[in-house]
Parts: sequence; structure tokens; C-alpha cells
Amino acid sequence: MCSSWKRGLLGLDKSKVIRYIKYCIFKSTNINLSIGALMDHGINHSNKAIPLYYQLETILRKKIVAGEFTPGDLFPGEEALATAYGVSRVTVRQALYCLEKDGLISRKRGKGTFVSEKLGSVAPPKLTGFIEDLISMGIRTSVKVIDICMVEAPEIIKERLRLTEMRQVLRVEKVRLIEGSPFSHVLNYLPPDIGQKIKPDDFALKPLLMILEENFGIRPAQAIQTIEATIADSLVASLLEIRVGDPLLKVERVVFDVNEKPVEYVSSLYRADKYFYTVKLKRRKLKSSGAWGTV
Repeated sequence: MCSSWKRGLLGLDKSKVIRYIKYCIFKSTNINLSIGALMDHGINHSNKAIPLYYQLETILRKKIVAGEFTPGDLFPGEEALATAYGVSRVTVRQALYCLEKDGLISRKRGKGTFVSEKLGSVAPPKLTGFIEDLISMGIRTSVKVIDICMVEAPEIIKERLRLTEMRQVLRVEKVRLIEGSPFSHVLNYLPPDIGQKIKPDDFALKPLLMILEENFGIRPAQAIQTIEATIADSLVASLLEIRVGDPLLKVERVVFDVNEKPVEYVSSLYRADKYFYTVKLKRRKLKSSGAWGTV
């Protein structure tokens, strides 16, 4: 549009001409700066196994989620992105469609593409490791119960819950949501003496840790937790509204009461674009080393 400014300015008064030129300079500068920020991650054109549009979408998604674009910012258009990454406009269009579908950007006819304003209003939940933080996370989110049933305890569940014989446990499958958008898939396993007492409706009313403490006087005191990276299979992908193979953060936790008795085993899969884990570290001043340790 700016390259044909002579034709576009015919018949306009001086003040309108100045405003138009300022708009062109702003738009050009903004796009150039945006492209410069994006280009530190390139596309691997030789990798035929991963579609180009998927690579481009992943690069742009990381930039947006990381906060490198402020909500409401003008986002580079199709032509600018195609030139910067050496791909076709069709490829760019596919990538932008996926970003728009997930609510990360919005395209306004005649104005351009913008980073979604909603990004600034949803803060990903943080989990520092304390029981109170787990309860707080449950309060700030909503839950959709998929299935509740008594099942024969798998070997790993028997081991984690210290069950000495083949017994049934309560298995609860849930999806947690932030503002109606799914962010985690959760599997809870409870010992039979606890699971048989819980009513199915309780799970939709409050977090499990609060159910244990308020309904049954079981006070969760500590937990052992492991964290690892994994990818989404077809079942989880459909529940979390992501694609098969998308990255996930897997968190497994065994919760103990004040008597160090295991009262729950939970396995959660978190969307990598909606969850992060924070650990506070404090330096230990030892003679042998100055290593960091958790607080």
C-alpha cells in the first residue's frame, strides 16, 4: 500500500498526507522490528518429516507465549512472514490459521493481524511444591469429570499407595480448564478405604485435597513429585484440544497425610503453552561447594 503512495495521495489535503505518511512509517517499522525479533529461530527446510507450516506455527507460538509480543501488538502479515522465512504464503496462511484458532492472534479485515488481547488476562498456574499451592490451583480453575470408577490397582499404583494385596482403587479421570480452555489431563487414584467414601458429585464442587481434609479429616501434609517431558497421544490430544505429538509436561505425585500414609496418587499432563513450574532456590554456602538448593 505504501509503495503506491503517489496514487493514494491524489486529492488529499496536506494534513491527511502527513497522517498517511506517518502511518506508513509506523507500519513498516513495526513489521521490520517484529520480523527481527522472530528471526532468531529459523525453519529447517531439509526436514521433510515436519511440515513447514507446523514449524512456522511452533516458532510464532513460542514467541507469543513467551511474551515477546504484547497483547494488542500488530503482528507481521502473510507477505512479511513468507519473505522472512522463505516459505509460501499458503504455508504462512496455514500457520496463522492455527494460531488464530487457538486464540493467540486475531485478524481484522483492512487493519492487519494482532496479538490477542486475552493473552494478558490469563496467567498460567504456578506450582511451587507446597500443598497450599495445589489447593489454590484447584480453586482458580474449573474441572470436567470424564470418568469415575473402581478398578484393579495397576502394579505401579499398588507400589505408590503401599497396597499389600490385590485391591480395587478409585480412579478419577478429569480435564482441568482455565476460562473454559483445557490445560491439563488428570488421573487420580485413591486407596479403597478413601475412594469408597467419596461421592462422584464432590469432584465437581471442590479440589480433591479439600475433599480429603474437609469431608474426611485427612490432612495432606507432604508429597513426592516427579516431572518429565512427554508428548500427546490421540486420546489426550482430543481432550486438551491440541495435536497428536504436541509437547506436554508430565507431573506424577504421591500425597501423604500427617502420619506419612499415602492418600492419593495423581498423574497430570499439562499443555506446555499453558503451564510452567517455578522453584525458588537459595545458595548454600558450604566449604566444599556453593551449590543451589531448593527453599
